[in-house]
Amino acid sequence: MARRRNAAWASALGVGLVLTLGACGGSGEAAATKGDDFMLEGEKLDAINGQVDAMGIVEWHGQLLTKNPDNGGKRIFDLDGRYSPSTGYSELSMDSAIGGDVQQVDYLVVAGRTYFNSEVWGPNAADCWADITDDEEGRSWALPTDLDPTWPVTSARAVKLAGDGVAVGVPATAVLTGMPRGLFPSVPAALEDTEARAVVTPHGHLIEVGVDVQNMWNALPEEELAAIDTRKAGWWAMTMKESPDGTSITPPKYVFDPATTPPSQCKRA
Repeated sequence: MARRRNAAWASALGVGLVLTLGACGGSGEAAATKGDDFMLEGEKLDAINGQVDAMGIVEWHGQLLTKNPDNGGKRIFDLDGRYSPSTGYSELSMDSAIGGDVQQVDYLVVAGRTYFNSEVWGPNAADCWADITDDEEGRSWALPTDLDPTWPVTSARAVKLAGDGVAVGVPATAVLTGMPRGLFPSVPAALEDTEARAVVTPHGHLIEVGVDVQNMWNALPEEELAAIDTRKAGWWAMTMKESPDGTSITPPKYVFDPATTPPSQCKRA
């Protein structure tokens, strides 16, 4: 399923990109054209990889939807982040409306420590963080298992040219571990050798990604799919660019334990 290379893939993605593959003339000419296209799509992906590699701090925005937004997909949640490839440190902010419960929480992952801040603590606690490294079970569900947001590019396999971008196959393992672990706590065995269909497109300094999660689920037996609470998740839309803010990602200045210190006692600097 996930490895088929056909026009239906591009149609399902529906990101307004037109595949530029074509073959004309005799069989020899068509074969040469196909070979040239393969080189071009590989070079295109290599160029995008090079653009990602050159980024200092990666600024990214990810959005999980029920399906392709061009087909009326509804938002499940948003993630905004800054990631430092040189250190592996991350700043993340999650905005969710899952189950009608609107909430916004922030995370910092620095030097092996994970910090948490919630808007329900009020404005006085905006600069105050809880160290949840040893107690992540209930409050780190919005953190990806793999914090590196460049997975749609670095783990991709070039398939076809798609307008200004390239259609790729992304291992399902990378897709699920790149999304919040609370939504996808593990990778089902049936998906281990499956690829999700995606399109990666550069727009100047910005790289845009659309991942077809919905069709990825087709590789799962119905009983396994029924056990996944997030089976309605069908589309991952993402942008990434080099952050214009060169500020290093550092531990929070104020850290407290909300189990013993009321958040209201932690004031702004």
